[in-house]
Amino acid sequence: MAHEPTRRGRGNGSGNGNGNGNANANALYGQSDATLAANEQVRDILHVIFKRKRLIGWLFLTVALPGLIAISMKKSAYLASAKVMISTQRSDPTLQPTDLTKLETIQLNESLVNSEVQVIGSRDLLERVVRVLAASSDGNRPPHVDATGTSFGDQVLSLGQNLAITPIKASNVIQIDYKSSEPSNAARVVNRVVDEYLAYHAVVHGNKGLSGFYDQQQRILQQQLRKAEEALAAFSDTEGIVSPKDEIQATVRMVGEVGSALRDVNTAVAGTEEKIRALRDQIASQPEVVKRSQFLEVNPVITQLGTQLVDRQVDRVNLLRKYTDKDRHVHDNAEEIAELQAELDSEMRDHPTIVTHQMFRTNPIREDRVRTLLDLEGSIREMRARQATLEEELSRSNRHLVTLQQKSIDYDRLDQEVKNRRETYELYVKREQEARISQAMDEQKLINVDVVQRPALPLPKSSTQRVSVAVLLLAGLVVGIAGAFGREYMSRSLRSEYDVGHHLGLPLLGSIGEMPKA
Repeated sequence: MAHEPTRRGRGNGSGNGNGNGNANANALYGQSDATLAANEQVRDILHVIFKRKRLIGWLFLTVALPGLIAISMKKSAYLASAKVMISTQRSDPTLQPTDLTKLETIQLNESLVNSEVQVIGSRDLLERVVRVLAASSDGNRPPHVDATGTSFGDQVLSLGQNLAITPIKASNVIQIDYKSSEPSNAARVVNRVVDEYLAYHAVVHGNKGLSGFYDQQQRILQQQLRKAEEALAAFSDTEGIVSPKDEIQATVRMVGEVGSALRDVNTAVAGTEEKIRALRDQIASQPEVVKRSQFLEVNPVITQLGTQLVDRQVDRVNLLRKYTDKDRHVHDNAEEIAELQAELDSEMRDHPTIVTHQMFRTNPIREDRVRTLLDLEGSIREMRARQATLEEELSRSNRHLVTLQQKSIDYDRLDQEVKNRRETYELYVKREQEARISQAMDEQKLINVDVVQRPALPLPKSSTQRVSVAVLLLAGLVVGIAGAFGREYMSRSLRSEYDVGHHLGLPLLGSIGEMPKA
């Protein structure tokens, strides 16, 4: 065969031996086995391509030509795009009833954006779009509706297939695309999808009668609050308690003051009793009467003896003038003077003075102590009476405090129930206000979706034709080359000198080229 030159070129070169033949071949070409193999493979590939060029051409035309014809006959498509952005809050965040119960802001994440994509592509929203477009006042049919009268379900399916909803990565923006050969219809469909999505978003995320629920619960809670307040008022009126905590604090203060006063009285009583005992001991040690005054005079015997002694001494002076010391008269006078002096000395020693009269009276110290004792006894009686009163008042206050504490438990329970019901009632009032505001915002389409971009004429043409042509050409070329190599490698003949050496292990002595057909 003409295309099998290597088979016909197989010669008898075994006489020289395999080793000598390979050595001669390597020496002849001056190349290594690896370089020779690479060159042979490249040459084989080019050989197959040029050899099977007709097959490659037929396969290329078979695959690419129908697609190219279809693309050339297809009308130009226009792309209408819109973009909506999911924000964290409604369009008017200032409409809040309170600062404590604000409408919660939306936490943006990928799942939320994907959920909105599903809402836009939902069956209900597409049906809304089809109905509005079918009933449009201009009478034009939407581009996905067949002129022969396609069923409503098929129209919805067609719209869903032609509508592309794509979330833009790393953002909270959703892109809505629609292709049509008529740019006005494409823009109208996308705008209608955006408008219906804004309305449908409020329906999906709306409260759906939540204000009515809060209003009903508010009435029930109001009745329960009134009953709790009536129960608390009845208990307060029956027990005579207005504010247990204040009354308990006042009672505790009073108990402390009474206890402090009682301690002071007890201390005063103990001190007074000690004073009374000391006074009684002092009174017992004091006499009832004491000498007030007494008068003392000189003993008259001493006066008389003194007078006589003076007279004798005068006589002695006179006698000495007349007589000598040895005279009997002088001697007798001297003896008489000595006797008088001795008697005077003895009397002055024993009775120098005499008491003429004395005056006695009641002891003033004892009288003062008795008077003080009487005052203290009166004071201690008063203090003991006050002590008994304070002890009774303290006991009564302690009992009242225990009673208040016991009643305070029931009062606090009723008061806490009133507070809880009032807080719950006020919470439902606020929630009902929020629900009404949210419902009004939903009706006005004040939602957390903002339209970033709407399609407007003129629309850009879709650039998919060039891509499709390139894909078809590449596909035809790949199929043609694959078919040629498949046809070539399905043959079991040796195709090149490399195959002879690789599969047979024999040196190639020569080859005959392919002869062209006449």
